[in-house]
Amino acid sequence: MSKQELASMLRRFVGDEPNYGDWEWDDFVSVNADLQLEPYRLRLLNDVHPYLGDEAKSAQVSATLREVIADLENEND
Repeated sequence: MSKQELASMLRRFVGDEPNYGDWEWDDFVSVNADLQLEPYRLRLLNDVHPYLGDEAKSAQVSATLREVIADLENEND
């Protein structure tokens, strides 16, 4: 998976793109990623995963996901 592919998966997760797979999120956060993506996986696991489904944290979750998407899209491979 490349940074662009991860950004696309996250855009599908937040609903900005269609065709989100039921297990994409779990597949990504459950297994160590390759070295270039592991920092993003850890950030998502720590800053997003515990709050999924928590209505009070939904704005924070969306903001964090969009920050990660922007970071992925703006970084050089």
